[in-house]
Amino acid sequence: MSWALDLAKERLAENPSYPLFGVIIYTDTQPNIKKVLRDPDYWKALDEISGPKWSVFSVRADSGGWDVPDLPDGYLGHMIPVWKEPSSNKELLSAFELDDSSSLPLLAVFALSDMELSRVAIPLNESSCETAFSSLKEAFLGVNEVLSGLETTSNFNSDTVVKEVERKFKRHQSARRLKKAYLVLKEIRSWLPL
Repeated sequence: MSWALDLAKERLAENPSYPLFGVIIYTDTQPNIKKVLRDPDYWKALDEISGPKWSVFSVRADSGGWDVPDLPDGYLGHMIPVWKEPSSNKELLSAFELDDSSSLPLLAVFALSDMELSRVAIPLNESSCETAFSSLKEAFLGVNEVLSGLETTSNFNSDTVVKEVERKFKRHQSARRLKKAYLVLKEIRSWLPL
């Protein structure tokens, strides 16, 4: 099926705990997430935060980019930029059902059940090293919260757990957007005379 399935099977053979995994996917165009992942102190902290119930890995994808399409000589066309994806990313992107690498960095959370993968992609903010670490920490704590709701591994249903992780992060993103909208409205209101 994919290298993600092979990774999950190999990890489960070593440690048959919860069949839940995470993969941080990034490119060289995201220097802050790259710095966080390469720093041994940040990595150790992330390992401690993720806890023993699930394993997290990181993968660097090749960088894609926006470019105008190639047209044969003598043809006119709209010069609308299109995303050009390196062919080396094909297997990685298909494993997590991603269209292209323009949405990176992200944390792909996936679970193994009957040799099938359930997955969800959580976008990460990497505007600075601190926000990159905070974004990863938030995501890890959110997954841990979902896992702590399970009393034993016998309660583990991969589809349900992945859907609950997705639901949790959608609620979190909605709350963050609402907070930003509130702050914008508050700022606009301060401009108006009372």
